[in-house]
Parts: sequence; structure tokens; C-alpha cells
Amino acid sequence: MKGFILMLTFLTRIPIKYSFTFNSKDFVSGIKYMPLIGLIIGGCLFPIGLLDGKIQPSISSLLIIIIYLMITGGLHLDGLADVSDGLLSCRDRDKIFHIMKDSRIGTFGVISLILYFINMFVLIIYNGIFVILLFPVVGRCFALLVCAVSKYAKESGMGKDFIEGTNYIHVIFGFGLLTGLIILLNKPILLVAIIVTGIIIGIVTYRINKKLGGITGDVIGMTIELSQVIYLLSAYLVYALI
Repeated sequence: MKGFILMLTFLTRIPIKYSFTFNSKDFVSGIKYMPLIGLIIGGCLFPIGLLDGKIQPSISSLLIIIIYLMITGGLHLDGLADVSDGLLSCRDRDKIFHIMKDSRIGTFGVISLILYFINMFVLIIYNGIFVILLFPVVGRCFALLVCAVSKYAKESGMGKDFIEGTNYIHVIFGFGLLTGLIILLNKPILLVAIIVTGIIIGIVTYRINKKLGGITGDVIGMTIELSQVIYLLSAYLVYALI
């Protein structure tokens, strides 16, 4: 329970007070709860989706994005921008790390955030309520997978505990939860969207590992946000084409 509470307070801005002392062991033990925390986030977004038909879809989409940012504090968007700035600079490994560490945002970071919000806004409009419920779970499941198959690219850093503390049992638990939810909601077609997302994230992860010799905490954040967008797009295309 300590691990769950610590991970929840780290990954969200949900106000939870705890009386026990923080320690890294308890924190790392909470990694396995990331998909469950994603479900909590999705559950907070779900009521907005129920307003479909009562308010304009564009307003509903805007509210979902705003509430998502309020819950997460935009935590992972920094990683998306930093990784975009670093990798798209086409520099060598050391220079990429230097760019990613820079607190200032660059051109590619700005472009990635603009494209991210455009995609999220449009895709939320055209996806159903259950797709919206699950996208935060998808993002955190793929974050676990990327951590499990990768090593940390630097000698030290905040993401090191995440990467070294994640194993395939956590991944199985996460995707087991995701699959169970899809079956419970009777939306097996969404499994196709998960597979498509997995293929694309797998390619991206391979390229990043090859370029950097591993991943960092920023890459984890980027994975969460990127996989959510890919899943939303894949889900829409699956429903439209099948």
C-alpha cells in the first residue's frame, strides 16, 4: 500500500496525505501499480465522456484534456519535449543528453507539443467513451514494457530506479489488467489497436536504445504520451476500417 500511495502522489496531483516516511524501496515497489493509476486517471475522465450528446464534442474533448493535465500536472510532457529536442537535433549521444538536460525548450520540443495537443483534441472527439477510459492505462502499460526491455542510458538519474525496478511480471500484470478491461467492456476490437501501438512503440524504443545506448526518465515520459496518441489514432482507424 505504501508503494501505491507514493506512486500515486508522484504520477498525479491527487491530494493524498500519508504519515509514513518516504524511502526509495517503497517507491520502487509501487512501479507495478502504474497501470492501475492509469485506470484511476481514466476513471476521472470518464464522466466527461458521459456528457456526449449534451455538450459539443469539441468542448468535451477540451475538458478531457484540461482535466487530464490537472490530474497529471503535465508531468510527462516535459519528457516528450526534451526527447524531441534531443533526438531530432541529429547530434551525437553526448550532445543529445546535453540538449535533453537543458531546461529551455527548443523548436522540436515546441513542435512536438503542438502536434501532441492537436492530435489529442481531434482524436478524443472521434473516439468513444471506453477508448477514452483506457488511454491512460495504455500509456502506463507501455511505459512498463519499455522499462523492462531497456537499460538506463546514464550512470545516474531519477529514471534509473524506474528502469531497474521494472520486470516482466509488472508488464504481464499491466497488460493483463488492460486486456481484462477490454474483455469486460466487450470491446475486443481494441486489442488490434493495442497491437498496432505496440509495434510502433517497439520500433521507436529500438531506435532510441540504439542511439542512446538505453533510455532515460524523459524517454519514459515520452513513451506514455506517445503511446496514448498512437492508441487513440489506432482505435479510431480500427473502428473506421473494420
